[in-house]
Parts: sequence; C-alpha cells; structure tokens
Amino acid sequence: MNKTLLLFALFSIFNFDIKNDLHLTFDRVSPEEAYIGILNNLDPLHPGRGIDAFNEKELDRPMAYGLILSAESNKFKYTKDSKTLDRIRLCGEWLIRNSDLNNNGIHGYGLPDPWDAFGDKTVNPANQEYTIDTAVAIKGLLDWYDVEPKRRKKKEIYNTVFRVLELFLTNKYDSPLGIPGYSLNANDKDKDVFNPAVYLADQLRRFATLTSNDSLKTNLNIKSKKIFEILFSYTQTDSNGNIYWNYGTYIDSANDLVHACYMIEGIRSYFKDEGNADVTWNHIVDHLNLFYSNNKWYRYFEKDLQTDKQSPRLWSLGMLMYSLSREGKYDKVDQILWPQIQDYYLGDGHFKYRVGDDRKIITHYGHLLLGLSFYLYNEASFPHKKNS
Repeated sequence: MNKTLLLFALFSIFNFDIKNDLHLTFDRVSPEEAYIGILNNLDPLHPGRGIDAFNEKELDRPMAYGLILSAESNKFKYTKDSKTLDRIRLCGEWLIRNSDLNNNGIHGYGLPDPWDAFGDKTVNPANQEYTIDTAVAIKGLLDWYDVEPKRRKKKEIYNTVFRVLELFLTNKYDSPLGIPGYSLNANDKDKDVFNPAVYLADQLRRFATLTSNDSLKTNLNIKSKKIFEILFSYTQTDSNGNIYWNYGTYIDSANDLVHACYMIEGIRSYFKDEGNADVTWNHIVDHLNLFYSNNKWYRYFEKDLQTDKQSPRLWSLGMLMYSLSREGKYDKVDQILWPQIQDYYLGDGHFKYRVGDDRKIITHYGHLLLGLSFYLYNEASFPHKKNS
C-alpha cells in the first residue's frame, strides 16, 4: 500500500474527519511561503493588476504598485537579489509612466474606476487623483529611490515625485482645515480626512531630505509641519489613556484598524524626530492594543463593534503586521497575528478578502506583502546589514 492510501486508511480506522483534519494539517503556511506565493501569483508584466472590492475587472491599480514597490525595496535592502530589483523597477517604472492617467495635466494616483467617495451623489471619474493612493505610490517611489543603484533611474524617480508633490505645496487642494483634501476633485474638498493627509505629509518630509533646492526644502518642511501640527490639535484619548484620531472632522467616528495604522506610520518619523510635549510614542502606538480582544484582532477598537460580522479585512492585518514589525514586535506577530492571518489562507499563495468573502483583492495582497516584508527582512533577521 502506498503512503497516501495508508494515511487515508488510518484516518478511517480512527474515525477522523478526513477533510477537516487535512485542512488543519496541510493548509498552514509560513510567512516565507506566503511571501513567495503571493509574488508568484502576481501578473509577471503588470504586478499591480487585479480586482478591487467594488470592481472585479482586472485593472492596473496604482496603490498596489506602490505597496509592492515598498515591500520589494525593503527586501532588496537586505538581500540584494537581482530578481527583486527587476520587480522593483517594473513596478516603479509603471508609476513613472502613469502619473497622469486621466491626461488632465495633474500628476497623481488614484483608482481606475469611477467612485462616489463619500456617498454624496458626486461620482469621481476613473483615475481621479486621491491623496491616500498618491501617498502610498510616492512612498513606494521613495523606497525605490533609497535602494536604486543607478544614478539615472534615481533622477527619473526624483522628477516624478517632484511633479506629484509640488501640487500639495499650495492651498489649492486643501480641505477647510488646511490639510491636503481627500482627493483633488472639488467635490471632495470640503471633507477633512486625517489619514491620507498625514501619510502624504510623511512623503513631503522625506522628499525634503533628498532635494538640494533650498527653497523647495523649506516649502516641503513648512507644509508637512503644518499638517502634523493640525493633526495633533485633534487627538482623542482612548480608555487606556492612549491617543487616537477620528477619521476626520465631518464624522464622529474613530479610524478602523487599517486607517489607524496609516496614522501611526504617517506620523512615525516626524514624531520621533520632533517629539510632542504632551504624549510619548507609546501613547500613540499602544492604541492598537484595543483592537485585540478574545484572542483575535478586530476591525474596530470599540468593544460593542468587536463581533464576528466586523472581522478585519486582509489589508488591515497586513498593515498591522507592518506596524508591529516596525516596532520590533515580531513575537506578537508570531503568537497572535500570523495565526489569524492563516485563517484567510486559501492555498496556492492566495488569501481571502475577509472572513466569508474569498475574493482575491490585489491592494489587500499589497498590504500583506508590505507587512510580510518588514517581518521577514529587518535588522533583527539580517544584523550584519544594520549599518550598511
């Protein structure tokens, strides 16, 4: 009898549920296997192409390109793998070539679909520039810039980033508070939304360190600092005495998990450099602890919303993995986050969108890749690269 038949015979003898036991035994995946599996499932010529939660057409999605670019740039920093550099350049050059997909003369990134962002009956056209998509794409480009060995390509990256970010140095696209609006469409201008603005502010601040133009450097720092200062005037205090932010001023609702992580990552470098007299860094990052209850992470931190119906989407868990890894909390990922992410695993390198929804969403894969990259490739796992 061959090994497979013997295994099934044993299951039958001991009255095991073969289907369930095989699922529990063989559908586990390691972070390393997950990272490789996701990469292998990407379109080899258009890695950021895929479906979205509200449009299941296979389209190029700039946010996905930016996330993959950041993940692979971090990996290349530690491995110097040539195939990784090839994928970095493939994603990055797509963003360079497609910074004005709607041909309106405004450089930025958005969704390839029409969308009513606030449900107010004003539908933005396809390829409308959105601040969060732009910020994620620019982060990817700047991460590429940091590891790209060729001077000519670094110049191309610089020029693209400049064309995009210069728009935000004026007040033209600001919301009433004086922070970058949710999108560059006038229909969305009256909404103050914090997480896109702070994520973009971090990119303004980063770009200021790269430019040799003193006037540009000054303007970038002035604008980013203004955004951060406005942000800190709108803090909330949670039940543990830590601080958080609502989604914006127009709605009295706290950020869900993915947007809470956007806030933390947008403010990370500014806070650690500039500081704030009223709070410590732990007061900011420890807010994430409230999203964990009953041995799992939830989409919301409010206890009355922590139900099975509010299970987090995949991008929330991926972004949380990124934040925990940047904090060096790898044990927390090992013990309580990765086991939950494995419940989303469909096999063959694929993950579901959320519990009860098996769709494979490319931007959510991008968030998971970002988290996996910083969990797998970091100074703890590559200590000899610490000062390189």
